[in-house]
Amino acid sequence: MAILVTGASGYVGINVVEALLAAGREVIAFDAAPLHPAAGAVLAALPGTLRPVEGDVLDAGALDRALAAAPVSAIIHTAAVTSGPAREASTPQRVFEVNVQGTIGVLEAARRAAVSRVVITSSGAVYGESLYRPGTMDEGSTPVLPLTLYATSKYAAERAARRLAELWQLRVVCARLGTLIGPWERDGASHVHGVRDNFGPHSQLACIALAGGEALLPAQEASRDWVYSADVGRTLAALADAPDLPHTVYNLSAGIDWSGDIGQWCAVLAARFPRFRWRTAAVGETPTVHYTDLARSLMAVDRLHADLGLAAQRDRAQIHRRFADWVAGHGAAWWGI
Repeated sequence: MAILVTGASGYVGINVVEALLAAGREVIAFDAAPLHPAAGAVLAALPGTLRPVEGDVLDAGALDRALAAAPVSAIIHTAAVTSGPAREASTPQRVFEVNVQGTIGVLEAARRAAVSRVVITSSGAVYGESLYRPGTMDEGSTPVLPLTLYATSKYAAERAARRLAELWQLRVVCARLGTLIGPWERDGASHVHGVRDNFGPHSQLACIALAGGEALLPAQEASRDWVYSADVGRTLAALADAPDLPHTVYNLSAGIDWSGDIGQWCAVLAARFPRFRWRTAAVGETPTVHYTDLARSLMAVDRLHADLGLAAQRDRAQIHRRFADWVAGHGAAWWGI
């Protein structure tokens, strides 16, 4: 049976679709935006069956048509507005419409189509204030104190999904994602269909390296609990197939100390792209690379490993090699460089 992926043209969505197709699965790729040709070419070479369906996650009829395209065993819901401060200030209602109402609409569509398993992509951002306090973010004990509209909307979507699962006998699981690095990230602000305002420093540096430029880094590095995007795709696919799980919320991240990673990534890029240079911006200079947030505490990942036997990669050198290989093979076409 097929798996429906909402937001299939987005950062998380493409990684999920790629993981499913690589495993020979049938995928209904649902998104308001068509797949970028660079992604489409890669996905077309995989052994699974891809059925693209264009539609808005807020359109109940479009969701019903997508679910009618083939028998569906599960939905992986990745569609979201990953908003920054400017978007939250200008269109706050849209953030909540997509992230909360869109999630409820997907669950309603699942109920109509008798699809019981739904995987909801949430975010480690829901921990909010707790992310900047000592300690590790644990699903069961860490206070959830969202700070941004994005984080608030993702937590509201979680709570709504868990309540509706009880009322409608759905098998819902929510995955709180760490900060992704790796293939298929785009700077949403520079694209017509972009609903992702953040563009991570690893991808920023990869773009500069491809162009043979010089990166000026901020004076102080801001480390996050990064997780390789392909691991996220693989794990979300596994959650869609999992039997009944003892928990409804799981952190999905690497859960390791990434201190110093930006410098290590720069060195990997310089070895692959000899014209690339980097240095810390001098006093008075404006950095050409920015961080999307302050340094954050780590997310606990024991629950996912204990319940499902899954874990994201923790070998940073291997992650760098894999991402650099992807940048060399696909980055220019993907980012239009």
